This record gives sequence, structure tokens and C-alpha cells, in this order.
Amino acid sequence: MPTDPLIHAIPENQRSALVGVVTAAGAAILWGGGTVATFVVLDAGVSTSIFTIIEIGSSIVFLTVMSLILGSRLPSLRKNARVGALGILEPGLAYVLMNFGLERTSVTHAALLGATEPALIALLAWFLIGSKLPRRLLLPMGTALIGTVLVVTANVAGSGADWFGDVLIALGFVSASLYAVGSSRVVEGMKPLTVAWIQQIFAFAIIAPPLILITFTNGVGSASSLITWLAIPVIGVTSSSLTFWLYLTSLRHVSPGTTAQFLALIPVTGFLGAVFILGEKTTATAFIGAAIVLVSLIAIARMEHRAELEAVGARSIDR
Repeated sequence: MPTDPLIHAIPENQRSALVGVVTAAGAAILWGGGTVATFVVLDAGVSTSIFTIIEIGSSIVFLTVMSLILGSRLPSLRKNARVGALGILEPGLAYVLMNFGLERTSVTHAALLGATEPALIALLAWFLIGSKLPRRLLLPMGTALIGTVLVVTANVAGSGADWFGDVLIALGFVSASLYAVGSSRVVEGMKPLTVAWIQQIFAFAIIAPPLILITFTNGVGSASSLITWLAIPVIGVTSSSLTFWLYLTSLRHVSPGTTAQFLALIPVTGFLGAVFILGEKTTATAFIGAAIVLVSLIAIARMEHRAELEAVGARSIDR
């Protein structure tokens, strides 16, 4: 039976672009689900300040435990200050801005603003570090953006959001985009798990003191359900620990611009969560948009995987 010779040219330990695609998609889905879960917990009466403290704190505990289990040596924070400083952008500043913004706006508006993040990351990567976007990806990138806009604009009217919350969310995405570009330069020589641990330690050190002060001033909120409080560390692990671990892993395999395109799954996941979990009404247009995004991302994944196979095949021939 005939087989593709390019596939046999790949060593068993060869890192494939497919790994980057899968991890980027996984991170985006967890981030999108985390947005919905965060809204539910905040709406239940938990204060944003104590929520953010527990969220990032539990994420650090999980990353520390996983590092020890996997035998990763915890590095010196002082020697890795440059890497850790990026954590101030995200999860530090980005999570604070987004959580306080989500308290004042809707999931739909947050998703709408997040729809611009993939394009923003790609442009910043091109402008700041000279990362090139392959021409072959321009069409599926464009259709993914169109599909995302269709999804998140379906229920904007009457969503009950206010402008200040939207501004906070937008600033949070700018901070997250700068983090994404900067992190693409630091993951090359370090394990993604180690990078995530360092960055979240730095983030917590910066944001915890003011958030603790706010908590002492305004209280922890009115939520009394044990399940609500137990949900916070779960959100911290899934939408902080695992997401950053997966995202940083993706950056080791594909370009920042390519990884960024899979962040389009965040607003799509948020949309689906808003419909099926929060009970928000939707339209056929939104579902069409979601389908367009998924088809576009599948096209990007196939193109990147094929390009990786061709590159490995070319290197094999050169030898």
C-alpha cells in the first residue's frame, strides 16, 4: 500500500507542528470555558479581588506540585527575572483587568473584544520581533476572524454591559497580547512548565498586595455556597495552570502568529458556554460563525502540519 515518503522521513522524536496546533487549541478552549466559569462564580457573589487571589494562588500550587512530580528543578527566580517579568502582563495585569471588567460587563461583550486578540498578536509579533506570517495562512486567518465576529456579535444588543467594563476587558487583552509575543522568545530554552511557574510567581507577587488590601476593605463577597468557593481553585488549575502550560508548549512548535489564530476558539467557547450554561439566547448566524471558525482552524492545522512534513522531508534529502 503506497504511503507518503515524507511521513517516514520524520524521526520518532521529531516535534511536529501538529503538537503546537493541538496544545494551542486546548489552551484556547480551557481559557474560553474559564471565562464562563469566572462569570458564574462572580455572579454568585464572590468578590473579584479574593477570586483573583485564589485563582492564581491555586495555579501556582498546582504548577509547583507538577514540577516536583515530573522531576523538574525549580529554578532561581532572581536569575530568571526577565522571564518572570512577562508574568506581570499575564496572568498578572491581564487577569486583574479582565476579572474586574467581567464583573461589569457580559460574557458576550468580553468575547467580542477577545475576537480581536489573534489579529493583534500576529501584528504585534510582526512589528516587535519580526515574526513572519506565511501567506498560505492569510485566507483561513481572515475567515476565522469573520466567523468569530459573527459568533460574538449575535447577542450584543441588550446584553447589559457598561462601557467601563468593556474598557477594562480591552486593556486586559492588550496586556495578554503583549505577553503572548514576549513569551515566544523565552520558551525556546526552557520547559513550558518552568516558564509558567516563574511567571505566575512574579504575577502573584505584584498583584496580591493590592488585591489583599481591597479584600480587607470591601470583604470577600456574599457567596455562601461551598461549591462556589471550591470552584475557584478548579478554575485556577484549568484556566491558569493548564492553559499557560499548553500555550507555552505550543509556542515551541509553531510561530506566535499561528498559535494566536487558535485563540479564536476562546470567544467561540465563551459563546457556547453562554448559550448552554448561562441560558443566553442565540441565533443561527452565531452557529454559522462558530462553524466557520472551526473549519478555518482545521485548515490552518492541516497547512501547518503539511508544511512541517515538507520541511523535515527537505532536510532529510539535503543530508
